[in-house]
Amino acid sequence: MKWVKTPGAVNVSHGQGISFEGNTFTHLGAVGLNLNTGTRGTRVTGNVFRQIAATGVQVGGVEVVDAHPDDPRDITKDNTVDNNVVTRVADQYNGSLGIFAGYTDRTVITHNKVYDLPYSGISVGWGWGLTDPGGDTNYPGNSGVPVWDTPTTSRDNVISDNEISDIMKSQADGGAIYTLSANPGGVVSGNYIRKVPEPAYGAIYQDEGSRYWHTTNNAFCDVAYQWLLLNHGMDITADYNFTTTPRFSAQFNSTDDRIVNNTTVDGCEQLPASIVDNAGLQPPYRHLDPDPETGDHTAPTAPGKPGAVAGLPTVVDLSWPAATDDNGVTGYAIHRGDTVVSASKGTSVRVPNLTPGASYTFTVTARDAAGNESPPSAPVTVTLPDGADLALHKPVTVSSSSEPNTPELAVDGDLSTRWAQGLGLPDPSWIQVDLGAQYDVTGAITTFEKASGYKYRLEVSPDEAHWTTLDDHTGADTTAQAAYSLADEEIHGRYVRLTVTGSSFNGGSIYELQVYGTPLAPGDDHTAPDAPARPTVTPLLPSLAQVSWPAAPDGQGVTGYAVYQDGKRIAVTDATRLRVSGLTPGKEYGFTVVARDAALNASEPSPAATVTMPADHDLALKAPVTVSSYSEPNTPELAVDGDLSTRWAQGLGLPDPSWIQVDLGKVTSVSGVVTTFEKPSGYKYLLEYSADGLNWSALDDHTGGYTTAQTSYSLPGDPVDARYLRLTVTASSWNGGSLYELQAYGGF
Repeated sequence: MKWVKTPGAVNVSHGQGISFEGNTFTHLGAVGLNLNTGTRGTRVTGNVFRQIAATGVQVGGVEVVDAHPDDPRDITKDNTVDNNVVTRVADQYNGSLGIFAGYTDRTVITHNKVYDLPYSGISVGWGWGLTDPGGDTNYPGNSGVPVWDTPTTSRDNVISDNEISDIMKSQADGGAIYTLSANPGGVVSGNYIRKVPEPAYGAIYQDEGSRYWHTTNNAFCDVAYQWLLLNHGMDITADYNFTTTPRFSAQFNSTDDRIVNNTTVDGCEQLPASIVDNAGLQPPYRHLDPDPETGDHTAPTAPGKPGAVAGLPTVVDLSWPAATDDNGVTGYAIHRGDTVVSASKGTSVRVPNLTPGASYTFTVTARDAAGNESPPSAPVTVTLPDGADLALHKPVTVSSSSEPNTPELAVDGDLSTRWAQGLGLPDPSWIQVDLGAQYDVTGAITTFEKASGYKYRLEVSPDEAHWTTLDDHTGADTTAQAAYSLADEEIHGRYVRLTVTGSSFNGGSIYELQVYGTPLAPGDDHTAPDAPARPTVTPLLPSLAQVSWPAAPDGQGVTGYAVYQDGKRIAVTDATRLRVSGLTPGKEYGFTVVARDAALNASEPSPAATVTMPADHDLALKAPVTVSSYSEPNTPELAVDGDLSTRWAQGLGLPDPSWIQVDLGKVTSVSGVVTTFEKPSGYKYLLEYSADGLNWSALDDHTGGYTTAQTSYSLPGDPVDARYLRLTVTASSWNGGSLYELQAYGGF
């Protein structure tokens, strides 16, 4: 390793029990104060660091001797940096910081006022995870850094109760608080962070290898981009934070993180006064950098005693009579013991992630624009109803998934793991849970990956054929990470399906789908319906067939049918026919049908119907093609080469629409067209035919809605006479027109 720190105007190495208090560090050419390797028990209290070329205060080192010392006397530990003013430092070396701690043990950085900086405010940790046990898998070969199997000296460091503002004024890729590498026992709490511009990737930015931090009870005001970024952050809990900006991200192999119970408020004047007022310089040190006098020192009256309603076993809704104030109440804070658990502008909140059957006591305080906080309300105690999560560890099916975010992680009871749809796939996506028995479903909680930006529909079914909507949120994006779906009346069902219809280009991804309700008493119906008669299978195209069967007799209570292809269930429907796609031309298939009643009693399978699909005589194979544009190597002829691994794609970066036209060589009877797109969904298109290339008629108009499958089958009511076929992709969900094959058939 060749990391070297900038030296300081004042340097300490292996010093113990030193105190720096009441000093001014200014007009210095490097770092202000540098507590080097082996410094212990030193306090930096009540100083001013202003107009310094590089970092204001540095604690600990960045070399091997600091990370993995052979001599324990080289460990930098038990140092405190508190009640200092750090401003306009790093004014020559703009990549420097307000306060920096490298590899240290139990460094406490607390109650400092840090502002007006070109780069990050407070930075703790070093090494990008490369010096942690096993190194950093994000970097091939660990970037040449030796791989250790022992932890570094970094642990139990605390960043608390600081006021940080007006940072990142000329640099990017930083934050008000920035961390690197593992820090067991690390805490970021009680900080008030405001005026953070977009170049800050996160107001709190826990970067490469950051691990084991607890980020809690911080307040964020006027953050332009996002309040939290985990970039390969692991085993981090971020809870009970309060922000005016809901956005956060966990990316690039960030795993086992819990980002829960965080509250978004409408404005800075609704942030909890207990956090805001406590952050920054403590009263004996405020003369070092006084805040403007507000003139208002009168606190609001105490709010009225809250009322509590537990609509779900893990959620309580609180409401209370308003407080009053001479200049107006601006917000409320909700307390559970000594912990602030929520905040609001109005007189009601929802408190989530509680324990079924447990009792909780809450109080409420009011605040005004000056930050004066009222006495607490009278307490209210609520006992939540018992009730287990019906979806926990139950079987799950999905539209798609991407490793390592597999389907079962959405019902594992762990808010640090998640399911995500296939990478790069467009909306919609879906996940379905089989509860294993019939319930009266009363509600569900969906915890999405992102803080906002999803449209969804939640449905319940007793049999997978008949669905009742529990919550339709397809008309607007979510504005919170957790969505609560409460039934106006219980919905009978065994299956719960969440369809993400819009995801703001993030893809469907949820940490947990929780379902609540009460079991239905087992019915007395144990009689299965009679088996259906043998189905009829009609080929519609070489890869498409229609399976149909007679309806069950009246009086048998049949509510649906399960259809099996070669012994594998492929669909459940309440109709008496099913279109089956994706078949192989020339191959034999067998189909059976099972009838089911409302109690899910299943009949014996019907007699099997077998069919051999017709051979593939593609009229468009190797035919001449013209296109609106294309991009190498995805050239036009690849859309008619008979190979589903090659494709045509429109010119890179060009907008919709795009088109491809095929000349069949002569006027031919066309009874069906198969279009295989690149993506499994997300296209709108118009398919037209013409006998002369001048006069066109629509064969399939799919411009009114997006495709939901990769392959589209266009079947006119009667065969059409055509020499030319033209497919126009009118919308592509920003993927561009691109298809593997355009096939045409006659004779059906």
